[in-house]
Amino acid sequence: MFRRVTPVWVRLLVACLLVALPREARAWSFEVHRLVTARAIDLLPAEVRPFFEKHRAFVTEHAIDPDLWRNVGFAEEPPRHFLDLDAYGQPPFAALPRDYEAAVAAFGEATVRKNGTIPWRAGEVFGMLVKAFEQVRDGTSPWALDNVKLYAAVLGHYVADAHVPFHAIVNYDGQLTNQHGIHARFETELFLRYRDSLSLSPKPMPPVANVRDFLFDALASSFDATGPLFEADRRAIGSGLEYDDAYFDRFMSRARPVLEARLERSMSAVAATIAGAWEKAGRPPVPLDPPRVVRKKRTPSR
Repeated sequence: MFRRVTPVWVRLLVACLLVALPREARAWSFEVHRLVTARAIDLLPAEVRPFFEKHRAFVTEHAIDPDLWRNVGFAEEPPRHFLDLDAYGQPPFAALPRDYEAAVAAFGEATVRKNGTIPWRAGEVFGMLVKAFEQVRDGTSPWALDNVKLYAAVLGHYVADAHVPFHAIVNYDGQLTNQHGIHARFETELFLRYRDSLSLSPKPMPPVANVRDFLFDALASSFDATGPLFEADRRAIGSGLEYDDAYFDRFMSRARPVLEARLERSMSAVAATIAGAWEKAGRPPVPLDPPRVVRKKRTPSR
């Protein structure tokens, strides 16, 4: 049972501590990432879809890898899952350059990392996926198809995370408005409770060639979605003290349109970015499996 903390001094103390502590990156839950990736595969271009359909289990399972890297303590990982746009002012967030080096020059690397780096990280992984597709095209790496599977899964994770509303705002967990825990209540608990009743009909999108800019725009849309969610949470709890079943029913009645829209957009966006990497590599034919070639023995890399 979720409980609401109400004493004023406790609220103030917790808010101060949360602002002072490093940002904890949350994301769509594991189950959401698996679902988003699986549905994204269905939206891929017909020429490349059979490869991903055959390897659906691998790609959907590895879509959670970035959260695992964060959970086991990779220090560089948490900032890669969000970007608090309003740390740089108000919409349209023109003060924050989209070029990483320009952003660092303007605000310092420590500040940029603290406020999140997801569009730049996604752009980096997108480049890895393009290279892997090129290696498939040119036959220059025996591991190219394995890399396509892995990089597509990881790219999909970051792209999906950028569509979570609370990944784009300083008040990412309601810690500044006495709505502590709203992040998980929206992105995890609502999905797990109401998954079977969700109406999701994602549509194919044009391939994405510039993932960095695409995610900046996605984050701006995510930021816009937070206002209705904060209001839905306030109305759902009212003067109550517990986040019980009745609270979640009320919250879902108002948050459903946002949840369904962001899930659908995540699915479409993941497919569009994978397709964009494939197109940027020249739309190479992608065999279902690598050729079975026994190579001359050599000293393995370590």
